Amino acid sequence: MTAGAALLSSFTYIPILAKDTLSADEFLITILVGAYATAAFVSSYIFGRGGDIYGRRIILRLGLLLSTVTFALLMVTYTIEVLFVVRILNGFCAGIYPGALAAYAYDSEMKMGRFASFGALGWGFGTLFAGYAASIQIHLAFAVSTLFLSIAFISAMTLPTMKRSFIKVPLFPIDTLKRNFAVYLAILIRHSSANALWTLWSPFLISLGADTVQIGIIQAMNSIAQVVFMITIIDKFDYKRLVQVGLITTSITFSYFLVVALYLDWVQMIPAQILLGFSWSCLYVGALKFVTERNVETSTASGLLVSMLSIAGILGPIMAAVIRIFTISYIPIILNVVVLSMVALFIFIYNTRRDEERPPYIEHLSD
Repeated sequence: MTAGAALLSSFTYIPILAKDTLSADEFLITILVGAYATAAFVSSYIFGRGGDIYGRRIILRLGLLLSTVTFALLMVTYTIEVLFVVRILNGFCAGIYPGALAAYAYDSEMKMGRFASFGALGWGFGTLFAGYAASIQIHLAFAVSTLFLSIAFISAMTLPTMKRSFIKVPLFPIDTLKRNFAVYLAILIRHSSANALWTLWSPFLISLGADTVQIGIIQAMNSIAQVVFMITIIDKFDYKRLVQVGLITTSITFSYFLVVALYLDWVQMIPAQILLGFSWSCLYVGALKFVTERNVETSTASGLLVSMLSIAGILGPIMAAVIRIFTISYIPIILNVVVLSMVALFIFIYNTRRDEERPPYIEHLSD
């Protein structure tokens, strides 16, 4: 929960630091976001596999420790050049632990909806606290991120040993990619288009009239909605239906975003965030269930899912930068999500018709 709070609070207020304090334009902001995502992609691929080979706890602890150290550097970052380097370090370290964390939760027989709800709850608390801190001084938002990561690392040190599977995972796990191709591609397409907007999310909300505290409230509503939906209803459905509903409601949600953008009223973004919370809850939990229930190499499969989200974080800023060449309006960026979410839906339905592969036999050893 606290790790999620740290990551989203920093992600939300980095563009404000870059634009308002360090005088970066929106093109430089897209490069910052893309650099973070590229580093996260590399590390999530490497360390997702490492979680299956070396154990979940050691990878989890390493990632949280290094994230705490590198996110603390944001508090003393006062030039755009230093911010660029620090965000690359942030991305690499933040990509180390998510695959191992999801695999550890699955090994402990935690339901994926409940597991994901802790992250969503952390996002809500993180953005609220960081929003208040940012209203005092923008660098204090990153002090909040560092504090939350410190708590997450201390918590990870108390995790008990879990029985795990000893798995020989190839350097390039082509079988894992093939087995989960349907959800990986759907997530990649949907999240790439969404990240085009998330890249400029804070400037977009400011254009609607929101300040840093109100941005925190908007983000918190999304997180609260996710927690409610994940705990109450999401786990009751199978992964295929969840992914399909998530993609359909994503398209509906961003259609509502179009209306909010036209009226330029940040208050209307609050009910829009509730819809977004529902759509992402379905999609994310469905994807987590997809990769954990269909694979024995759960850390590798979960790490590759995080890699898809990271690649989306690279493609999204590129989409945003290209669109911004032709227009300064946010409308085309939002419309892009509406269309590509439906494309992702059709691709997912087509690919899930293929037969699932039988998982290999594995031996069980202690972590």
